[in-house]
Amino acid sequence: MVKKSLIVLLYTVLVAAISAVITTVYISSQYALTSKSENNDSHRDLIQLSQSRLDASPIKEPNTIIEFFSYGCHYCALHEVNVNALAARMPEGTRLVRLHLSLPGSGLSRYSSVFATLTVMGLEEQYRQQAYEAVLNEKLDIGSEAIRNAWLQKIGIDVADYNRASATQAAKDLEKYMADVSAYYDIRATPSFIVNKKWIALQDRKFPAFADNLLSLLQHDRPLEK
Repeated sequence: MVKKSLIVLLYTVLVAAISAVITTVYISSQYALTSKSENNDSHRDLIQLSQSRLDASPIKEPNTIIEFFSYGCHYCALHEVNVNALAARMPEGTRLVRLHLSLPGSGLSRYSSVFATLTVMGLEEQYRQQAYEAVLNEKLDIGSEAIRNAWLQKIGIDVADYNRASATQAAKDLEKYMADVSAYYDIRATPSFIVNKKWIALQDRKFPAFADNLLSLLQHDRPLEK
C-alpha cells in the first residue's frame, strides 16, 4: 500500500514538473516573440500614416520630401551631397524641404533656432557646412548664445543682424512649425524623411537606391523592392 502510494506521489510530482517546464517554455517563447515584434515596430525603416493621421498632419505643403536633419548629426553631414543630388532629381511641381529636428529634450534639437534664424536671413544653405563643421569637428555648442555669437563673428555674420532676425515672427513661426512636425511624426532619429506627408522613411539602402525609393514613394505612393 505504501509502495503504491509512493508511486502515485512520484508520478504526480513528475507530471507537475513536466507541466511547469512546458508552461515556462511557452511563456518564454511568447515573451520573446512579443519583444521581437515590439522591437521591429520601433525600428521600422518605413512607416505609413493612416488616413486619419494624414488628414490631421501639420505639414503645409503637399508633394514634398522633407529631410529632418541636425547640425549635430554626423550622418546628415556625410550624406549632404547625396541629398543635394536627390533635390536635383525632384520632379516638376515637387520640392525637397530641409527642416531641423526640434523635440524637447533631444540634444540633436539644440541648434534648431540657429537653423530657423539663418533660414529667415536667407543664409542657411550658404553656411550649413560651417555649422556642421562647428558642431561636429570643432565641438562648439552653437546653441549657447556666447559661443554662437563668437562663431557668427568668425564666419562673417553680423551678430546684431542675427539677433534681429531671430526675434522676428517669421523665425518664431518656423521654429514652431519644426517643433509641431517633429512631434506629430515622432521624429527621433536623423536623418529622417517624410514623403508627401504620408510616409516616414529611414535610410534602408545605399544612395542612390535610397533616393530612388523616396522618389517612388513620392510619385507612385509605393516603396521599391530592396
